[in-house]
Amino acid sequence: MPSEQPPRSAAEQLAVQARTNRRTALVALHGELDLVTVSKVAEVLDGLEPQANGVRHVVLDLRGLTFMDVTGLRELLRQNEFARINRHNLAVVRGTDAIQRVFKLTGVEEMLVLVDDPDDLVPPPVTH
Repeated sequence: MPSEQPPRSAAEQLAVQARTNRRTALVALHGELDLVTVSKVAEVLDGLEPQANGVRHVVLDLRGLTFMDVTGLRELLRQNEFARINRHNLAVVRGTDAIQRVFKLTGVEEMLVLVDDPDDLVPPPVTH
């Protein structure tokens, strides 16, 4: 009989990388966003504490996700609602075709600001 692999921890299943530049935070996810790992994402995003004199724009990059379940969808919607209520911006960088299919089937793609690349959100340089 093949030996069973021990369950992987949330840290092994999902890497969350966050960096802030001026008033924008970029949060990149790599791995699986599900019931086991969603609290890790919520902790990072909630910890950004967007406010008038701090972070005003949050960009959530899903390109590194390999899987997302309904728990992950629910967290995206919670973060989107939080952004709307608190008047800051949340943009989501589209993930793989499988992730986008989930968005389309559930109607979530109509509720989020979706972009293909974080650079799509950078305003053009000012020319005089």
